[in-house]
Amino acid sequence: MITNDCRHDKDQTPAMPQYFTLLLECPLVIAAIFVTGIGGTFQYGFCISVMTSPSDFIKELVNKTCLHRYGVSLDKSQVSLIWSFTVSIFCLGGLLGTLVAGPLVTKFGRKPCLLLNNLLAIIGAVLMLVSQTAMSFEMIMVGRFLYGINSGVSLSVHPIYIIECTPKRLRAMVGVTIASCMSFGKFSGQLLGISELLGTEERWPWLLGFNGFAALLQLFTLPFLPESPRFLLLDKGDRQACEKALRRLWGNKDHSMEVEEMLQEKAALENVRSHSVMELICDQSVRWQLITIIFTFTPLQLCGINAVYFYSFEVFGAAGIQEHQLRYAALGTGLCELATSIGCFMTIENIGKKVLLFRGYLGMSATLILLTITLYLQLFILLRRTSPGCHTAAWSSFSSSFSFSPVDRLERQLLFRGRYLLSRSNQLDTPSPALSTGQACLCWGWSSPP
Repeated sequence: MITNDCRHDKDQTPAMPQYFTLLLECPLVIAAIFVTGIGGTFQYGFCISVMTSPSDFIKELVNKTCLHRYGVSLDKSQVSLIWSFTVSIFCLGGLLGTLVAGPLVTKFGRKPCLLLNNLLAIIGAVLMLVSQTAMSFEMIMVGRFLYGINSGVSLSVHPIYIIECTPKRLRAMVGVTIASCMSFGKFSGQLLGISELLGTEERWPWLLGFNGFAALLQLFTLPFLPESPRFLLLDKGDRQACEKALRRLWGNKDHSMEVEEMLQEKAALENVRSHSVMELICDQSVRWQLITIIFTFTPLQLCGINAVYFYSFEVFGAAGIQEHQLRYAALGTGLCELATSIGCFMTIENIGKKVLLFRGYLGMSATLILLTITLYLQLFILLRRTSPGCHTAAWSSFSSSFSFSPVDRLERQLLFRGRYLLSRSNQLDTPSPALSTGQACLCWGWSSPP
């Protein structure tokens, strides 16, 4: 009976063009994808890749500042230590942002939380813009820390808001756009960092301050979008406002069935108390979900993708690529990840999450084997003319395979949705311990140097 039902559901699944048709029927949902994305995970992705291009200029500023203040010229190791701390402090802010996102999103709501979060990015951008004039590398550190908090909050709140504003049949497709915005942010940081745009000695502060312009864009456009319907109904208890938001987002139709489903979920969880992380680990009823998260999330953090973005210039330079070509080689990796992420958006409903995950991990494994071979050729057989091209192709393929990880993040959200929730007023629609911990680790794993 279950098998037949499952087959029947599968037969009823619309083809990919029909999903796009359904999405086009919700123009405000499309607007929400872009508006929340530009001030959401776009900021996170941009901060990941933007530090590579101006690294030499920042190191020079560190040395000039110490020489001007203290009359001391730092050696290369001391400058590298300060530079590494400047890069890594982003992860501390990200960790803090993910930890405070749960209480904030429950108390203030999804939309106000995103709006207030933009203020941190704007303040950080101002510090970045004046750092060179003030001859203060400490301003860059503080700005990176504020960017980290902003990214941690947006990484938590952006998925909650956009998924809750999306019709159930489109949530898998729209969920992939969360990581597509992240990939676009990485690519934008690399693109703006080339010497023809903002990657120069005079304009690099504007490159680091670009997050502020993205935050301003969301700050001026997000107020035109409605609050999350689930938050309006389940947290504020305003059914009329919920139905109004649903009509704006999904069209002027009867959405009473969706409202009743939300109310039934709330009734089912009224007697469910909040659970700690240890209780989650000990609860056998979600043991397989937890194992699934661990086995899909751990390779994502240990694959070394952070080295591709934070230290791509050093990696490509060691591979033999000429200095004036480094920015373009790094730009290729971001372009490959963005293109593959868009491909996931186009195919996830037809192919499925498990298949995409398997292909991504298989692709990363094959690429790392290729990279090991090219390193061997470079070090021992001295094929230096061919190795740079092989290295570039390997890193680009690795980034492409990694971009299948949006499916991993979406799967983690779906596995624990509605089970273990950290809300002070009720047990609905705030990040679970597993999800909050995973997002905190994501900020740490991405941002810490290898």
